[in-house]
Amino acid sequence: MTSLPAFCRDHPWRLRAAALGLAAAVVGLVQAFAPQLLHTVEEVSGDAAWRLAASDVPERRVVVIDIDEASLDRHGAWPWPRPTLAALSQRLQEAGVAVQAIDLVLDATRPGDAELQESWRRSPVVLGQIFSLDPQTTPQVGHVVGAVATAPGTTAGSPDPDRGSCPPFAPLSRGHIGNAGTVISTGSVAGHLTPSVHADGVVRELPALICHQGRAYPSLALATLWRAAQPDDAQAPAPDWTWRAGTGLLEPAYLLTSPSLPGIQVPVDAAGQLRVPFRTARMALTSVSAHKVLAGQAPPAILAGTVALVGATAFGIGDVAATPLTAVAAGVEVHAQLLSGLLDHRVPYTPRHAAIGQGLAMLLIAGGLWLVAVRQRGAPAKRLPIAGAALAALCCAAAYWALVQADQWWPWAGPALYALLAASALATAEHALARAQRERLSAHLGAYLPAPVASRLMASEPSGQLQVQRRPISVLVADIRNFSAFAQYRPPEETAALLHAFYCVAVDVVEQHGGVVEHIAGDSVLAVWNAYADCAEHAQQALQAGKALLRETRSLLARRPDPTHGHLVQPLALGIGLESGLAVVGSFGPARRRSHAALGVPVSVASRLQQMTQDLSMPLLIGPQMASQLPPQSTEPLGDFLLEGLDSPYTLYGAADAAELVPPEDLWVSAPATGTDEAADDPWPGGQRLTRRLAVLAATPVAAATQHTTPSPRDA
Repeated sequence: MTSLPAFCRDHPWRLRAAALGLAAAVVGLVQAFAPQLLHTVEEVSGDAAWRLAASDVPERRVVVIDIDEASLDRHGAWPWPRPTLAALSQRLQEAGVAVQAIDLVLDATRPGDAELQESWRRSPVVLGQIFSLDPQTTPQVGHVVGAVATAPGTTAGSPDPDRGSCPPFAPLSRGHIGNAGTVISTGSVAGHLTPSVHADGVVRELPALICHQGRAYPSLALATLWRAAQPDDAQAPAPDWTWRAGTGLLEPAYLLTSPSLPGIQVPVDAAGQLRVPFRTARMALTSVSAHKVLAGQAPPAILAGTVALVGATAFGIGDVAATPLTAVAAGVEVHAQLLSGLLDHRVPYTPRHAAIGQGLAMLLIAGGLWLVAVRQRGAPAKRLPIAGAALAALCCAAAYWALVQADQWWPWAGPALYALLAASALATAEHALARAQRERLSAHLGAYLPAPVASRLMASEPSGQLQVQRRPISVLVADIRNFSAFAQYRPPEETAALLHAFYCVAVDVVEQHGGVVEHIAGDSVLAVWNAYADCAEHAQQALQAGKALLRETRSLLARRPDPTHGHLVQPLALGIGLESGLAVVGSFGPARRRSHAALGVPVSVASRLQQMTQDLSMPLLIGPQMASQLPPQSTEPLGDFLLEGLDSPYTLYGAADAAELVPPEDLWVSAPATGTDEAADDPWPGGQRLTRRLAVLAATPVAAATQHTTPSPRDA
């Protein structure tokens, strides 16, 4: 019937569970062997989220002091003389900035370093420095400063000698580019400018702390935030950032805190990265040209109390990075966005139990798809792909909301991929189940209707119209004699078993001879030929089927009565009527309840001929229309008879080999010696009486037989 295993076809939940499990296995394989694929999808969608949610509200707390093209035109090419940088720092101090963060590294000694060093010593300044995280790149230039004060928290450090007192999440530095010692003063604060560049070249994260020679150094944004909290007139101590592991379900892997900044907790992921919140549109970042500051033309209200980020955007200086907001941006923008997020206490992070969240999301997706699949209304195979796409979109939308509103970065591509794969797998499973059900229904339909009719119904829409066609057909009607009496005295199970066996034999015989069983009711079978497919010799095939049916059912119907009860049960026998002619074949009735049948004279005549078989002591009778289509030597006329319900006599025929169709004597039940008449216990009556009857008919001319054997209406 179908290639679908029975344990799945009979228990659909097993197939659905296998589909969901297969989808989960595929997602697991992708996450294990191609995690970058899902990671890239998430990062690209995160970039789109930042672009959509970027605020146009001007950022006034962080001001970029831009060494732009106009500044280079006024003060010459980069690098500027040290006195110019000292003057810039002095102007910013006079404007009242809270802290100056230098997004530049002055690694070479130049004239005027002492003047610049003194200017920076008098101002709250955070220097920039760069670390190399690439083992193949190991520069050793300048000096690094600004390490955290002590081994923080409760962690005593790592057994790795390269880490010393560094936290376990801090990436290791392989080299450094620091400032020249001539511009660094005692107690200088510095922050690293090292970005984390993703595979697509976009900067989305920065290491919170970098471990260099066993000591941890904070990023420029963290060092600037800490320095802004220190008194302006005091020599700044070493940064006092501490860390601890996250404990809550939705907490990050690690949290950075500082006694100088009570209430501030900076989330850090397991790799030690700070995810930069690009919440401010680029045009909303406040920027002042450095030459205006040097010229005293910068509005004091813009600079007072702000964090001044001194950086370069001029073409050719080389401080360029790709960000989620644009493909080409100055590196200072990254630090400005991170500082803005730190000031708002809104730095996105990945919860430490994000994997559990992914698993729960997949379970919810599986449950939702399961409900869609088991819903009875509609076609699940059509609904499931739509539901899967909707759930995948919901995962993306939930991740967008969590990032923009809740400052949480949830990996969503895995559950979204699972939604799509699980929906596709379930849709395939439901299609297979539906196909198996249709095949099973078709098989059942073919068992209750003729196979051609069942096939036509499966291929067409329900209709309430009359659907018939007129065809020349041959009809066989077979009925078990004395079955009612047999059923009265035999157990119902035995009666049902007998009917089952009879139906099986009848269907096999009819189909072997090219016919179609049209109707089965009670102990009778109606079969037709040439009704659904052309059959040139349908009359002859119907006759051969009738003969074969008599032979095949001899042993089946040779049942003896139970001698234990006192009732004589007449022997069972088979009577068959055959006729040909024009009839209509088709479907009738309203669309909600149809009936299929063959209607016409040959059907009526064949049914009545079957009833006449017992009266004429013949197992098989043939109507005149069929006899005219058979070879003359294959039939023998029996005379004209008036059939019940019909108003004109019909010439009936028997098979020329009728004697061979009568069961042998040992298959017939002999009546007990009770003095009853022989005909009382013989179904035709049988045996010798039938032989004598055939001998009389053979010796009688056709005309005479017609004249003397025509019964009266009352006798008929």
